[in-house]
Amino acid sequence: MAFIGDIDLTGFGPYYGDATSDLAQFERSLERVKDIDAKVWVTSHHRGVITERAAFLQALEQFRHKIDERGDRLLGWLRERPHTLDQLVARRLLYPVGVELPYVDSAERRSIGLHLVQLQARGAVRAVGGDGYVAA
Repeated sequence: MAFIGDIDLTGFGPYYGDATSDLAQFERSLERVKDIDAKVWVTSHHRGVITERAAFLQALEQFRHKIDERGDRLLGWLRERPHTLDQLVARRLLYPVGVELPYVDSAERRSIGLHLVQLQARGAVRAVGGDGYVAA
């Protein structure tokens, strides 16, 4: 049995917006969990227990793909025009526009920031002005 915790395989997708989160490390964890030789995978939150490897791998791939979807959406916004981090946060990468809970802005800011670092390292995004970003 593998308890995979916050690799919860929900439709929301991966959460990596905490102050100490590292997107690259999280992606490595998603790759490594594929190799766990288990008969049962237990997640936190809403998904629960998975007992078939094929179902686990499919759910893991869909979950992992959310990271790419978010990066692509962010890059699309930056292709439209330059944005500041505040403007990107207001567009809501993780949560729907209109969701106003105490933690949402900080989760958005941290997650978007991690994506921006990753996209800059790949040469897909560059900083402009004092606090803006644009697609390269």
